[in-house]
Amino acid sequence: MGIRAFNPDVTADVDLTCHEFNALVDTGATRTSISQNVVNKVGLERRGTMPVGNVKRTEHHHTYHFYVGIWPETQDDSLPAFFGIGNEILGIDGGDSRFYDVLLGMDIISQGCLRLDLDGSFELGFPD
Repeated sequence: MGIRAFNPDVTADVDLTCHEFNALVDTGATRTSISQNVVNKVGLERRGTMPVGNVKRTEHHHTYHFYVGIWPETQDDSLPAFFGIGNEILGIDGGDSRFYDVLLGMDIISQGCLRLDLDGSFELGFPD
């Protein structure tokens, strides 16, 4: 999946650079969270904090605005179509994992259709 920075300045030149990261789909997460690697690589700025509850306690996390895009795998070496998802996302810092940089939450998943198969594979589609 791809992440690009959000710029609230509507008069600024738009930077469409999208950085690729591994993501984990988490239907139990209300909000998408990102690692420090994403913050550093994309150059995201903190926008504030928000309380986030987990099974143990409520903690305050830094918030970031960014855009999310997904491109499907292709059967050949052709360039896949890029799909941007909606408006800017208000995500949170979510710690670091060696397996993924983005935890894709229901704030994004609910904008599309998720199908999970018994073998662990899934399809995530979005309306045209």
